[in-house]
This record gives sequence, C-alpha cells and structure tokens, in this order.
Amino acid sequence: MVNVVHLELDTDVSDISFVAFDVETTGLSPVANRLVELCGVRFSTQRDSFETFSTLINTEAPIPKEVTAIHGITDDMVELAPKAKTAVANFIDWAGPDCVFMAHNADFDVEFVRVNLARAALPCPKNFVVDTLTLSREFLRDAPNHQLKTVVQHLSLPSGDYHRALADSIHVKDVFRAMSERQNLKRWRDLSENGFVSTFDYDRYEASSSETLSEEAMEVVESIRRAIEMSLPVRLEYNGQYKSKRTVQPTALIHSRGNFYLTAFCKRAQAERTFRVDRISNVKALG
Repeated sequence: MVNVVHLELDTDVSDISFVAFDVETTGLSPVANRLVELCGVRFSTQRDSFETFSTLINTEAPIPKEVTAIHGITDDMVELAPKAKTAVANFIDWAGPDCVFMAHNADFDVEFVRVNLARAALPCPKNFVVDTLTLSREFLRDAPNHQLKTVVQHLSLPSGDYHRALADSIHVKDVFRAMSERQNLKRWRDLSENGFVSTFDYDRYEASSSETLSEEAMEVVESIRRAIEMSLPVRLEYNGQYKSKRTVQPTALIHSRGNFYLTAFCKRAQAERTFRVDRISNVKALG
C-alpha cells in the first residue's frame, strides 16, 4: 500500500522534500507513445544542494526522427537503457512516499508515469503534486506565455538546455523556488488551498468514463479483470481498423484521458499490444 504523505496546512514549505521531475517521450499520447527519458531533482527551498535521478528508457520501438530533432535522443542512445517498467519503478522508489512531486504542466508528465506504472501492474503513488504551470499562470500574468523556457527567462533565472528531462527538472526547481519567494508562499496552505496541488493518482475522467461505458463494455472490463487476477489468456474480437480475432495474455487495464485500454501480450503478433476496451467484444477466458 502506497500512502500519501500527510501535511498539516501550517507546515513550513521549507520543511517539505520536493521532487521536480520531467519526461521526454516519443509523442503526446501516454498510451500510444513511449517514455524516452525520466529525470528528477530532489530539493528543499532552504538548501542550494539537490539530488538527481536520471535515466534514458529503451522505447522498444524506433524513435521518430521529428521527435529526436526536439530532444536529441536517438535509438542508439536508448538501446541499452532499462525498459519503462524498470525505469518508472526505480524512479518512484528513489522519490519515496514522503516527497511532494512537482512538474511544469504536471498533467502531462504524471499521466505518462501513471500509465506506465499501470502497464507494468505497479501501484500508483498517492503523493501530492504541485504544478508550476498553474503557479506561473496565476502569478506571472504579464509573461508573454507560460512555457517553461519563457517562465525561466521572465524570472531572470539561469538558462541552459531545454527539452532534456534533467535540465527541465532543474528549471522547474528554480522556477518554484523563485516564485515561492516572490509570492511569499511560506506555508503548505498557500499551495494546497489555492488550486496548485493535486495527487499523483488523481484521474479526473475515470468516474465519468465508467458511468458512460455501455453494459457490454462493462462486462468486457470485468471479464478482463478476472482473467488478469487468474493469469488466464483470453480470446477476443477486436473492432479496430479491421475486425480481428486474437488470443492475448492480459497484463493490465489502463484508464487514460477518458478511455479504458487493455495492455496484453498478443500471441499472433508475439509482442505487447494495446486495445481500446470499447472496441473489444466476445471475451472468453481460456483454461
């Protein structure tokens, strides 16, 4: 069981262990695309020193050239790197249960980590998450935009590399420290009561998505859950671009951005595949 750290509203921000983090990916979809890099910086507002976590990630598929042009990470660079399951598990272990996570546009980074934890059948942390994008929109209304690079420059902070996860994590740290001092954010209540904080496992769409699933789709979900619990392969029909029948070994049910997905090892493709649940029918457990 992963427990969220308990913070009293009057807790001094300088007493909190923050982990600013950032991801680089092969695209914008946490389900269809892959993690390429995951980095973090553990810091306190009262100390200049900080600790770092940094890993490239084996994408198990070619990185699109247009994406490499943005972050500079190539297939050769990730060939010997750990796979996402190992990387996200190591990162969560390194961060620990007592930290407060932080990211710029946190919804994006958190969702990629959360989906990869679910794909690996690992528990999602319940730690608090502070979004520096939300902070900048509230307190830097005169900035031309609220992209991380623009915010760094607007605050006259040290510039440097961008679109690499460790460099961006350091920028997030610097942005938060500057804004917390500039806006006198001294207590946890100054963050938690002003809409700057969520939790890592918060999914704003999951409840409403479950309510809108058809009865047939709900039966598919329950059948898959039972198969996962019993480690049974299933036979299913998938109504994708082409209708097909497949035998798969389910590994995880994932919810992301309003849709449910099944991650499974496809016997026909001899590889991991992801299927949208609302396109699956006639599920039958084998064995």
